[in-house]
Amino acid sequence: MNSVTTASDTPRTGGSDISGQFTRVPETLRPPQREQPLPGVFSPGFLGLLATQFLGAMNDNVFRWLAVWISKDLVAPQYQEAAKSAGLAMLVLPFILLVAPAGYVADRFSKRTVIVGCKLAEVVIMALGVAAILAGNIYVLFTVVFVMGAQSAMFGPSKYGAIPELVRADHISTANGLVGMTTVVAIVLGTLTAGYVYGATQPLGRENWWITAAVLCGVAGLGLATSLLVARMPIANRGRQFPLDWAGQTYRDVAALISHRPLLLAALATGVFWSVAALCQINVDFFAEEHLRVGPEEVGPLLAVLSIGVGLGNVLAGWWSAGKIELGLVPFGAAGIAGSCMLLWLAPAGDGSVWSAGYGCSCVLLFGFGLSAGLYTVPLLAFLQYRSPVQSRGAILAAANFVTFSGMLAASGLFWLLSSPLGIASRGIFLIIGLAMVPTAAAICWFVLTPTVRVLVQVFMRLIYRVRVAGLENLPESGGALLVPNHVSWLDGVLLLLVSPRPVRMVAYKHYVAGRLVGRLANDLGVIPIEPGKRSMIASIEAARDALRGGDIVCIFPEGEITRSGEMEPFRPGFLSILKNTEAPLIPVYLDGLWGSIFSYERGRLLWKWPRRFRYPVSIQIGRAIPDPADPEQVRLAVAELASG
Repeated sequence: MNSVTTASDTPRTGGSDISGQFTRVPETLRPPQREQPLPGVFSPGFLGLLATQFLGAMNDNVFRWLAVWISKDLVAPQYQEAAKSAGLAMLVLPFILLVAPAGYVADRFSKRTVIVGCKLAEVVIMALGVAAILAGNIYVLFTVVFVMGAQSAMFGPSKYGAIPELVRADHISTANGLVGMTTVVAIVLGTLTAGYVYGATQPLGRENWWITAAVLCGVAGLGLATSLLVARMPIANRGRQFPLDWAGQTYRDVAALISHRPLLLAALATGVFWSVAALCQINVDFFAEEHLRVGPEEVGPLLAVLSIGVGLGNVLAGWWSAGKIELGLVPFGAAGIAGSCMLLWLAPAGDGSVWSAGYGCSCVLLFGFGLSAGLYTVPLLAFLQYRSPVQSRGAILAAANFVTFSGMLAASGLFWLLSSPLGIASRGIFLIIGLAMVPTAAAICWFVLTPTVRVLVQVFMRLIYRVRVAGLENLPESGGALLVPNHVSWLDGVLLLLVSPRPVRMVAYKHYVAGRLVGRLANDLGVIPIEPGKRSMIASIEAARDALRGGDIVCIFPEGEITRSGEMEPFRPGFLSILKNTEAPLIPVYLDGLWGSIFSYERGRLLWKWPRRFRYPVSIQIGRAIPDPADPEQVRLAVAELASG
């Protein structure tokens, strides 16, 4: 009984509740059961959303970069950096102003209806964008950028809120990874297309203007067509009233977000990233011109490399999440962002060529930034979507957008302050970004300490063990159950944690889970401590019974200690009392192959010996449930019989 495994759905107290609540979804917040189960990520309904998002993101970036480059040509050189900041501000300001109506339409109407309506509006806005370019007026151009941002602000909560309604729960992280990847591909294509269109329509986008019209309006029209493929979704909240008091409703939506502390922390972490990303993206153009000494045409490949990194990071985050929301990836993403930005400060200067060492080094570091960004954002976004209450999901996501884009708006002003009045070089701005991410990474690591440790343990365990599991189908999908395995090494409980598709609450000796750090992990993981003494034993047994009655899986090692001989020891009878008045089944488990590892007592020593081999082959056999075991020997024989499986 001296190993520790996983968490339960039960909320914890103090700081530790954040890790536990981040990774497990209480029943009260889960979407209602449907008559037909939701499909996976390859369903036509989700693929329609994926294509619509791809085309929209591509078009946004084509027009955005055209607007940035043309606006720079329309102003004097000393105002060019201010023009870039103003362009970003016009794009993100609608996300702050339109929180209330965006949340309202996402909850009051079918999200498919909102998506189709937004794509129809995009066709009109792109036509206005072509007219603004031909007008050659920077104020008109920025007005269309603002309107484009308004369309995106209305589209966002319905787009992301639709994901949990289009795919089943264990595909949400994968779906977000695919959305992120296709968005990044769209950004790359949009940026490269903008560069081509900009070069082909000089001066000021007026020559061969039909190319601009064909690209912007054509992509918008195709996006409207793909939006019709999005599966129909029910209305989340028919009774919601239109918010005439936008400011008041925004306040109430943000207050609703604040009332869900884990959601608020996820929204703040997301906002920090997008603020940093916005500052970084603006600075790339400044960095390319000032430090690498290349023109606008060479900025596209830099942004493309950055975007490819983000896309790959999104895919990896979805893959490594393995059907769950893995917030343990977020601190590693934050650390990668900090390191990449600080190394960009050290990047050698360029000589105006894409073949220079400075340009190549910058590409590698921007790719690293993007890869880290994908690991950072996907779990947070999946968490926000799934943990938001169904009837107010649109409002919660809109409030999260308010936090995010408030930060991005501040980033646009910060860039102007750093680059113009303060005169800080582009390399220095990257250094400031990196240094700012260091405390952010530390804070995130503390709040999601247990998921972070779990990711580290998963990597470590895969390096030293090669695990084969049989009988997972014998674990009940819901309801309580008592796991009873043999005890061979100190890592037995950790292995059970990693292979179980459901959380497991370990019964462990109290002195093994004492201390600030270990105690924090044990509390997050729902460990049930036990210690000698009649009263404390009774209390621990009753806590384990309550966990079974509450639908948790509980695990106890009935031998009481790790085997010193490699043979299974007699089972102590006390474990059967946990089942009393619970109606929970007992499930035998046999762990094989761990004897001889450095975490076993083979050769009479624990840890202080060389392993006989690396990547020990380990098998875990999970037996069929025993509804009402008669005595400990019956259970011991059932565990022993699994050894031949």
